[in-house]
Amino acid sequence: MTQDAIGLGDDTVRAGGTGNVMNRKWPGRIYAAGVLVLALLAGDLCGGTSPTTNGDRGRIDELRTAIAHHDEQYFKQAAPEISDAEYDRLKRELQGLEQAHPEWTQPARVGDDRSGRFATHAHGVRLLSLDKVYTEAEWRAFYADVTRRLGEAAVSFVLEPKYDGVAISLTYENGGLVRATTRGNGTEGDDVTENVRAIAGLPHELRRQLADGTPNPIPELVELRGEIYLTTAEFIRINAAREAAGEEVFAHPRNLAAGTLKSSEPMELARRELSVAIYGWGAWQGEGRPDSQQAFHGLVRSWGLPGVESHQVASSVAAGWAAIQAFGRRRAELGFPVDGVVLKLDRVALRERLGESDQAPRWAVACKYEPDRVVAHIRGITLQVGRTGVLTPVAEFEPVELGGVRVARATLHNRAAIARRDIRVGDFVEIARTGEVIPAVVAVQLEQRPAGTKPFVFPAQCPSCGGDLTAKPGEVAVRCLNVGCPDQRQRRLEHFASGAAVGITGLGPGTIARLIREGRGESAADLYRLKPEDLAGVPGLGPERAAELLAAIDRSRRAELWRFIHGLGISQIGPVNSRRLAETCGSLEDLVHWDEARLAAVVGAGAGRSVAEFLAQSRNRAELLALVDRGVAPGTSRLPLAGRRLLGDE
Repeated sequence: MTQDAIGLGDDTVRAGGTGNVMNRKWPGRIYAAGVLVLALLAGDLCGGTSPTTNGDRGRIDELRTAIAHHDEQYFKQAAPEISDAEYDRLKRELQGLEQAHPEWTQPARVGDDRSGRFATHAHGVRLLSLDKVYTEAEWRAFYADVTRRLGEAAVSFVLEPKYDGVAISLTYENGGLVRATTRGNGTEGDDVTENVRAIAGLPHELRRQLADGTPNPIPELVELRGEIYLTTAEFIRINAAREAAGEEVFAHPRNLAAGTLKSSEPMELARRELSVAIYGWGAWQGEGRPDSQQAFHGLVRSWGLPGVESHQVASSVAAGWAAIQAFGRRRAELGFPVDGVVLKLDRVALRERLGESDQAPRWAVACKYEPDRVVAHIRGITLQVGRTGVLTPVAEFEPVELGGVRVARATLHNRAAIARRDIRVGDFVEIARTGEVIPAVVAVQLEQRPAGTKPFVFPAQCPSCGGDLTAKPGEVAVRCLNVGCPDQRQRRLEHFASGAAVGITGLGPGTIARLIREGRGESAADLYRLKPEDLAGVPGLGPERAAELLAAIDRSRRAELWRFIHGLGISQIGPVNSRRLAETCGSLEDLVHWDEARLAAVVGAGAGRSVAEFLAQSRNRAELLALVDRGVAPGTSRLPLAGRRLLGDE
């Protein structure tokens, strides 16, 4: 969603995502014209109805079904299955066919991000979509239409980055933040006020005075429209931590931002450091409404709110296209995800003269860039096993240049993604950076597929230990069930020793791998019985460093209880839920005896089930009790009798 939902004088443009529902009229009109001409010619040649008519009707039905599915995946699940460009092509094809066959046209379907898990609230002014342009000709056609409607030879547009995040409407009453609402269906959205309040960079009060002491105009009520997103640096940080823990990495910062915003754990939302950019407005009551987009940007800064990173003014059609191209060349240098620009008529009075259609304002347009892509030849597909047993397939190929960086691997996400595109070893595929960050396979060049290639068959056994693989109902992830799997043990111990858990300085992946091979790293408890002789001969670990490592292990015994719980690597038990369990159960020994109902009461049904499944395995229970025997975590002694009665153990 970058800016993609707009009210009069506002813009909440959803910078492309699989569920991008912008009314793309300009490219649609051009496409439709060609379709209509072909249809008329075919009718003349055949002496009547075009033989393609029935095929067009079937294709329209197929497109509507596909678009509805992808809207659901994008808006409600935050888990798109196709790229933004692929989704855009589906929408444009549908619009072209509907304009060629107006008798089959239906009201445009609007994407809806309401989840059913939040209360909803109506917007004071609807959040509309944006028309889109893709080429210089389409931009010139849009500009000419605006000047023709206004009766002016030239007008000024403000060009802004098209953020790729989650559209948000922030309501301030008398200077105070009272509500935050997602785009929803354009008329009403999910009320996510409490989660948004946890975003550190968003002030809850508008600044009432300028630097020189001059009073700042504060409206009685204003709906500020903007985008919630993850910076590139934050996205990389989050994924680096997940990769180190053996967890599946996130594919796109937009999807992660959407999932985080609607998390049931506000503390987790705050830890992920979401950012906000304000770039428009909806309802406005009281003084101070700006007369131009430039004046609005100044007002946002004066209020102390985070605005757009940069904007510029284009006063002619040629200047507008030059600015679009220039921004495209430098967007990779920005520290946040963008996939285009938005151009808005600067003067509000002219906007009001133009008005809006049912779907979009006539005074703004989005220009979206195609992502940088390169073609690579897949030499192999490998499977990485994470600490929770999740297998992530990765395409391996000869290094290629992508956005100034040489890459030799690209994520294939999961088994379902491979099957959907029928990706095979030997294929020539297109690689793009999803969200300008992670290399991913986005398309297969079927016309170049070598003869003799075979569909990739996901194995039934784990490539690390040979154990059985399974997929839980409703999940696309495939897991290795063997908790003794060497790769899982490696990732679990790396996670346990990381700063996110007990923090054992100096215990790196190489040392852990050596301990596992020699039978001294079966579990976290084994670390607490290591002796100097156990570390002898480990490459790069001389006597002095070995002594430092043993001292670090000993210090970690005194880590907080929640860090040990988090270090166990239980699915759905992150820092927030680990703290909740530690505060309630009091010790690792007591945690062993908790049942699913009691766990669910503390961390919720899904997370409670994960802990119960973990504790149901005798190997895991034994590891917890072994940690207790090693004297770790100050709170691991049995609770006093009174406390045990409160917990129902006596």
